[in-house]
Amino acid sequence: MIKTSLKALTAIEKVTSAIAAAMMFAIMIIVFSDVVMRYVFNRPFSWAYDLISLYVMAGVFFLSLSGTYAVNGHISVDILLPRFSAIVQRLCVIISNLVGLAIFVPIAWLGYQRALDNYVSGDVMAGAIPWPTWASSIFVPVGAGILALRLAVHLIANAASLLTGENLLPLPAISGHSDKAAGGFE
Repeated sequence: MIKTSLKALTAIEKVTSAIAAAMMFAIMIIVFSDVVMRYVFNRPFSWAYDLISLYVMAGVFFLSLSGTYAVNGHISVDILLPRFSAIVQRLCVIISNLVGLAIFVPIAWLGYQRALDNYVSGDVMAGAIPWPTWASSIFVPVGAGILALRLAVHLIANAASLLTGENLLPLPAISGHSDKAAGGFE
C-alpha cells in the first residue's frame, strides 16, 4: 500500500512539476517579450506584471512544493541529525512529518475554502483586466494538498519502518554523510 501510494504521488508530482516548469518558461517568454515590446516598440504589455505576479508565480511555487519535498530539495538544517542513531533520525523525521501536516492540512483546507468562495462570488481583481481571483487561489489548495498527502504517506511509512524495523522508506540523505544516506537501522 505504501509503495503504491508513493508511486501515485510521484506520478501526480511529475505532472504538477511539469506544469510548474512550463509556467516558469512562460514567465521567461513573457518577460522577454515585454522587454522587447517596451524598449524596441515603446508598447509594453499592460497585463504582463499582473499575470506573472498573480497567477504564474503562485502556480510555480505551489505546484512544485510536493515534488521538491519528495526529492529532499527543501532547505534543511541537519547539524545534529548525523550524530543520532537511525532510530532517533527516523523519530525526528516523524516529528517533522507531523509538524508539516499540522501546517499544510489547514493551508490546503483554508485555501480550498477561499478559492471556492472566490469562484462562487465571481471575485475579480480591480484593474485594466478583471482577472478572476479563484484562478490564482486554486494553486494553494492543490499544492498544499498534494504536499499534505506526501507528508501523510511519509508519516505512515516512517512509523511502520520504526515499528517493524524494515526500511520501508529510506531516511533523507544527510549532506556530507554518505554512511547514513541509506537509512538503515543500527
